[in-house]
This record gives sequence, structure tokens and C-alpha cells, in this order.
Amino acid sequence: MLKNKEIDSLREKALKLVAERVPVPSNYLLVGSLFVNHDAIPVFIFRFQQDESIKEIGGEHFSVSVDLDATKIMGFIHIHKEHCGDGLLDDESAKVIARDFIPQVAPDLASEYEIKWVMKQLENPNKIPHESPFPFQDTSGETYLVTGVRVKLFFEKLSSWGWVIVGREGKIISFERQINWNTIMNRRSTPAWLHDPYIQELSEDINHLN
Repeated sequence: MLKNKEIDSLREKALKLVAERVPVPSNYLLVGSLFVNHDAIPVFIFRFQQDESIKEIGGEHFSVSVDLDATKIMGFIHIHKEHCGDGLLDDESAKVIARDFIPQVAPDLASEYEIKWVMKQLENPNKIPHESPFPFQDTSGETYLVTGVRVKLFFEKLSSWGWVIVGREGKIISFERQINWNTIMNRRSTPAWLHDPYIQELSEDINHLN
């Protein structure tokens, strides 16, 4: 079992990896971290926000997942108003941007993936969950929907899935790797620690047990 000092050292190493590989906006502050499991992989989850005084989840944030050894970015997501509305790129442009981005965020996967399909997220999705947007609320309680162009990836050697979601002006909204999929349920089986609705649902389930 790891001791607290060892975990603290690994956490600092993980934050350095985030600074090297992930485009966290410079005006965002680290407001919290978790130590959880991405299936069988222990990971750190780091949450960054522009306003560190906001304690409730469900609003704007930039969250990143890093493996315990601090060698891999397992994923990140940026929930912000700049990723809402019109102006999405065409599918081919999104593919090019995703291909260029993968070696930066996940060098070990640079030649280890296949693009399976490209699909836009829609405010009114038809193909759920692939077209589903990411909802959030601002400080006044108004709901917004983050949308991008999802470039779906398959990692054959890892027998798992992932994606890059490209937003307006080619900005990256999200990247995730090594996601296991439940075909029967048509949803991921890997915990969605980067996504506030997942954490909120988990919290509600725990509260119901009390």
C-alpha cells in the first residue's frame, strides 16, 4: 500500500505531466483532486476552474485524469461556454486536428489507433450517447450544452476505445483513452470521473443507501 508521502510525490509528478501535455487555460486554478480507479488503473483526477470559490459541481471546469505512475494522460474535458453554439468544423478537418493532437497528449498511442467514425454532437441528439452534448449550468443557473465533433478511436492492442472531441476554431474539448464499452447497454462501462453528471448520479445513489 502506498504511503501518503508517496501519493503526494506521484500527484506532483502527475501535475507536471498535465502541464506538459494538456492545454489547461492559463487563468484556471487547481481546485481539487481525487484518487480513484479507471477500471483497473489507479488514476488522479484534477479539477481546474476559473473561479475557485465555486464548490458545487455541474458548472464550468477543466478536468484531467492521469495514471498513478504519471506516465499517461488518461483523459480530459473542458466544459465552457466557448464550446457552445454554432461554428463546428467539418468532419475531415476534425480528423486532421485529432490526428495531429494525439501524439502530443498520448505519444504511446501515436500509431496505435484506428479512426472508426466521426460524428457531431447535437443539442438535440438522435444517436444517443454518441451525439449527446455535455450539459452544464452557469452561476445564474442557466443551462448550456457543450458540443463538438467526436472522432471515435479504437485501440486494437488495448482492446478499448477512445476519442478526441474537436470544438470551434480547432480547440480540443475532450480526449479519452482506454474506455471499455458495454454493447448491450450501449454505454461505457468505464467510470466517467471527468463528467459531472456521472459524479452527481453516483452521489445520489450513495445518498439513497444512507
